[in-house]
Amino acid sequence: MRGYGPIMVRPWAALAAALLVGGCGSGTGDLARHVAEEFVSAASAGDPARMCALLTERAREGVDDCSTVDVPGDGEVLDVEVWGDAARVRTSSDTLFLREVSAGWRVSGAGCDPVPDRPYTCEVGGP
Repeated sequence: MRGYGPIMVRPWAALAAALLVGGCGSGTGDLARHVAEEFVSAASAGDPARMCALLTERAREGVDDCSTVDVPGDGEVLDVEVWGDAARVRTSSDTLFLREVSAGWRVSGAGCDPVPDRPYTCEVGGP
């Protein structure tokens, strides 16, 4: 029974504590959520410069004039799914796609609607 003494319990306790703390910290999903909330807030405020600053370079290339971007500017974040450097954020009024680039998370698609058996169609950029 020597192997189950206090020395063996401590590594398990440390692992359990690390897993609990890791689940509560600001993870990748939280960072993507924050950028999505910022983008929706900028759309709501009618701030096209801020919206464009949150777009990926590729998404910006598809926009002639940021003041013409027409995406829902309301709604709360309902769901965040992250796959490596890509994320989908569903709000109560929109679906956004994000990519993690050197500057952090940026919106690669906004104003997106699902199409059965096909990729989403987006007002700005795409999935």
